Amino acid sequence: MNPETRSLHEDFIRTFYRLVHMTKIHQENNQLLIKCIEDFKQVIGPLLVDDDNITIQISRENIYLQDKKLHYRRELDSLINNLLQYLEKRNLKGIRFSIDIQDASDKEIIAFSRTLNNTEQQTDPLDWLVQQLENQGIIWAEVIHAQDMPLEEETLEAAPQDQVQERKDKARKAYFYALDSLKEVAQKISFKKKVGARKCIRVIQNMVDLVMEDEPVILGISTIRDYDDYTFTHSINVAILSMCLGQRIGLSRKSLHRLGLCGLFHDLGKLDIPIEIINQPKKLSQSEFEEIKKHSIHSVTQIIKLQTARDLKAKILLPPFEHHMKYDLSGYPKTKRKKPVSLFGRIITISDVFDAITSPRIYRKSAFSPDQALNKMLGGAGTDFDPILLKIFINMLGVYPIGSLLELDTGELGLVMDSGEKIDGARPMVVLLVADGQGGYTKGGVADLAERDAQSGAFRRNIVKSIHPSTRGIQAAEFLI
Repeated sequence: MNPETRSLHEDFIRTFYRLVHMTKIHQENNQLLIKCIEDFKQVIGPLLVDDDNITIQISRENIYLQDKKLHYRRELDSLINNLLQYLEKRNLKGIRFSIDIQDASDKEIIAFSRTLNNTEQQTDPLDWLVQQLENQGIIWAEVIHAQDMPLEEETLEAAPQDQVQERKDKARKAYFYALDSLKEVAQKISFKKKVGARKCIRVIQNMVDLVMEDEPVILGISTIRDYDDYTFTHSINVAILSMCLGQRIGLSRKSLHRLGLCGLFHDLGKLDIPIEIINQPKKLSQSEFEEIKKHSIHSVTQIIKLQTARDLKAKILLPPFEHHMKYDLSGYPKTKRKKPVSLFGRIITISDVFDAITSPRIYRKSAFSPDQALNKMLGGAGTDFDPILLKIFINMLGVYPIGSLLELDTGELGLVMDSGEKIDGARPMVVLLVADGQGGYTKGGVADLAERDAQSGAFRRNIVKSIHPSTRGIQAAEFLI
């Protein structure tokens, strides 16, 4: 860490602790307290240049800022110990401040600090603090729970296989947390209640970490297909695929976070479409299709209603509106605009179509296998899809994307587990599936389809064809994650 960054982190710790301490002993109009708030905001500014938020966390007597262990000068030992004790007494593992804290009034910041101070006296301090922040409408501060903590430095020394399994467990947990969070949002919208986005924001932040740590693992979890929960799993898969594509083109962590939220909320407007149309088992009539086409605009309306930072909402509105407009603007909604679809909108379009046509639906029991889907989409390059982004997307997924089910000339079934850049795309690594005698399959060994016979030099296994996992009752993610 360079000296400038370390100095910023130390200043943040110092001003934060001074703020909560000064709030204990001074009234709102005290000039020292007001100056302390000014200093706190001034320190926060540079830290929010590259990120939407600042996180402070504690674990094993260490402080983490932005998920990285804080390295500080020895003269700050007393301050660090005091802050650790302060947070531990309140059973707090961490706090996240969003960019909107810069617009918070002095009164709001004082109210937050006093609430934080009063947490120590509560029977259940963590739940009490979460509820108080909700009641006070403080959307720029969020409690970080234990399950969201960064990996300990000690675990980085673990065996490679342990690290892989740990990331898989983390990915699975993040996925189903996202599913629960999105369902909660949908339920509140349906009952016309106020809808917050804290949980969704937190899970996308966690997923950004996973995308940056291990792309194959997060792509593996995106193969989840749920016939009954299609709208929700589709939205999560679109978010994951979009973030992976964003990572491939070099987007910053901050941009990946916003892109992920766009993917997660892109179909929120379908909640405004009559359920009998959404679940129509046959071809839609023209009037029903016109109703479906309104969901892009409805998504914008629902995002505007979310109880979250205005600045964040403003930055995630456009892509959900655009995701059916197509690259050449021949899609919907129809507008008079001649300006191209935004970068995020073009990314969401590709991810949306890929996941949609590889998912069985109520009106379409079969679906394209992943490789068939990519071939079909290639026909829309330059009209439906940005041709450059589509090429990068195809290169990212490989000839046979993760989750593809392959029938081999040995009579075996292989589920693609990796088709990355270091792997021959036409001959990926697969998990062999073994019939369990009860109509299902169990996980066998791992096979490299590029492996050759030592004597003849011929490939040991060859691909006969690809088939969609659903035709064999297979949920790909169960064998990959």
